[in-house]
Amino acid sequence: MLNRSLATFMNAMTGPNLKELDFMQEGWRLEHTDLNDVKSEIVVKGVVYNEMKGVFSENDNILGQKLQNLILPDHTYGVVSGGDPIEIPNLTWDDLKKIP
Repeated sequence: MLNRSLATFMNAMTGPNLKELDFMQEGWRLEHTDLNDVKSEIVVKGVVYNEMKGVFSENDNILGQKLQNLILPDHTYGVVSGGDPIEIPNLTWDDLKKIP
């Protein structure tokens, strides 16, 4: 459900013709911390991933989101509209294309 929310959000923002490279830039990708050193640590990057990671860096935001999800499960507030940063890397480009 969380990845479906992210996919729906990305499709709405970028249209149905999202290219794979755009998904990698906007959604998520793996990248070396030092782009010139293939032995450097690999981290998750991406516009949506980084924004949602920032949102969930505050305990108040986490609590507020969880409360909304529990209180209003059948409403828009029942899901994390931008995607839970823990779940975002599970979304693939192929999965995104399947969601209307």
